[in-house]
Amino acid sequence: MGLLARAPARSTQRGRYRWYVVSILFAIYALNFLDRQVINVLGESIKRDLGISDARLGLLMGTAFALFYSTLGLPIARLADRIHRVNIIAVALLLWSGFTAACGLAGNYLQLFMCRLGVGIGEAGGTPPSQSLISDYFPQRRRALAFALFNSGPSTGGFLGFLIGGYAGDWFGWRTAFLLAGAPGLLAALLLKLTVEEPVRGRVDGLERFAVHLAPLGETLRSLLRRPSYLWLITGSSFAIFSVYVAGAWLPSLFIRLHGFSAHQIGRWLALSAGLGGILGSLGGGVAATLLERRWARGELWLIIICCAMVSPLLLLTVRSRSTGVALAAMFLLYVFAWVWIGPTSSLIQRVVPIRARALAVGCMLFLSNATALAFGPPLVGLASDALRAGMGSQSLRVAMSWASLAGLCAAFCYLMASVYVAGDVRRSDAECAGDHTAGRSSP
Repeated sequence: MGLLARAPARSTQRGRYRWYVVSILFAIYALNFLDRQVINVLGESIKRDLGISDARLGLLMGTAFALFYSTLGLPIARLADRIHRVNIIAVALLLWSGFTAACGLAGNYLQLFMCRLGVGIGEAGGTPPSQSLISDYFPQRRRALAFALFNSGPSTGGFLGFLIGGYAGDWFGWRTAFLLAGAPGLLAALLLKLTVEEPVRGRVDGLERFAVHLAPLGETLRSLLRRPSYLWLITGSSFAIFSVYVAGAWLPSLFIRLHGFSAHQIGRWLALSAGLGGILGSLGGGVAATLLERRWARGELWLIIICCAMVSPLLLLTVRSRSTGVALAAMFLLYVFAWVWIGPTSSLIQRVVPIRARALAVGCMLFLSNATALAFGPPLVGLASDALRAGMGSQSLRVAMSWASLAGLCAAFCYLMASVYVAGDVRRSDAECAGDHTAGRSSP
């Protein structure tokens, strides 16, 4: 079958075309993480070239990106529940790729800071409409696997970020590395627009005639907040991603300080762990969740609960072990287990919320996780390490990260609570979409 779409009513039902679409969205998600994280490995070169402090470099890597990425995610997600989602993703991809490339042309710190703001603005329009699209291409029984493929994008993007940023930065300089990182997205936006069609909302669920009405924003948000399973799912995902953000931010420093690694050495190990380990976790989690869901109603939730609980001892072993080999092995397993939750969680969220609130539900999840885990996780560990340094010296970071390992257990508890309410919220969402007046009101 050719890549160009023929008719929405026919091509969106074809199995191969569905997987083509999710593969394109996966590649875009990988570019999303490549472009947001490539600056991390280029930081020292940028610092030397522009003559900036660590604090100003930290603003470039964190605040400049997260500021608009978190705040704009909700309105863009709301827009994605109203209009053509493929167009939103294509425009967003053009924006963040263009601003990434523009980082390589920045002549001073202010210009680079503004370009990083632009990257955050563009990337805010990537994930919510993508997940909403996947839900309208795949029936419920296949969504966990589709979301697992899509959500292996961050691991792939992180792997590419280490490689492209590290090697291109060393060989050609940090400016060229930004240009190389941004260029693929410009081509991917054109491919997306030419070959991916906008599916009919709710068709794969047999509910397209109930997916027309879009309630006001306040009513839609109240509908989401009245679903306890959704609240527990997004809270659990914030604790789960907390471990990933903390590990990515502080494991390089820990291995350099306590195991005598160079930056290049730990960069290669992190590329292997975050890249290969993360992909194995997200894809393996999707396959396992799909198989379990067919045989056991709450099987995918128990998979998430067990894997999140495993993150705590693995992170603790990684940071506490005196053996470098044991610490590296534990780090690889940490990333495998730390990414299992992402595909099944995305699938569950799409099941418990109304069709016309799917993108907004993802936007709320991303807002919560980025406004909490990303904004506070790494800084809190750093503050704890600074506070303990006077009495513990170089061991202070090890102790601070040990406390952070509790996030995995908190995530497991939240998913356990979600398992109590998921079945009821799925029935409620289906009843609302079907216009069941006993549900009290119609679906947003």
